[in-house]
Amino acid sequence: NTESVLSILRAMLVAMMLIIATLVIQFNSFRKAVLVLATIPLALTGVFYGLTLFGFTLSFPGLIGILALFGVVVKNAVILVDKINLNLRVGIDFEDAIVDASKSRMEAIFLTSICTIIGMIPLTVSNETWEGLGASLIFGLSTSTFLTLFVIPILFSLFMKKSHERDARLRELKQNI
Repeated sequence: NTESVLSILRAMLVAMMLIIATLVIQFNSFRKAVLVLATIPLALTGVFYGLTLFGFTLSFPGLIGILALFGVVVKNAVILVDKINLNLRVGIDFEDAIVDASKSRMEAIFLTSICTIIGMIPLTVSNETWEGLGASLIFGLSTSTFLTLFVIPILFSLFMKKSHERDARLRELKQNI
């Protein structure tokens, strides 16, 4: 059993490295990759509070649920950050780009998360073996969906404003030359 837990922890580490590499390639920015990864601790907070609140134990299937959760919550943040980047590329003001992205992607993020959560309920309540997996996904996704829609735009504003302003000045200088 210890070997199984160690293997899933190794898989989590490999998954994190692959997610980071994919995000750096997609956004061409390590900062934005780390920003997107901020959703994982938000999700883990929900997992541990939910498991504790309902008296579930963190089993091997629960760890598999956490591993699956990594991809889902990162996807939600990617959708949001990608829309912010698109808004900035078309020339929308920095703050307006963030607000518009949050508004326009809220429905997609919320609906896909709700569908996943509702889809996991039968698995969670039908079999004790899988309740940890379902509970991990349900609680982690519930928390991270809500927090992603608020925390990621705030973090983007805090950590990307200076680099956005610097890039805007560089573009302006190039146009003047």
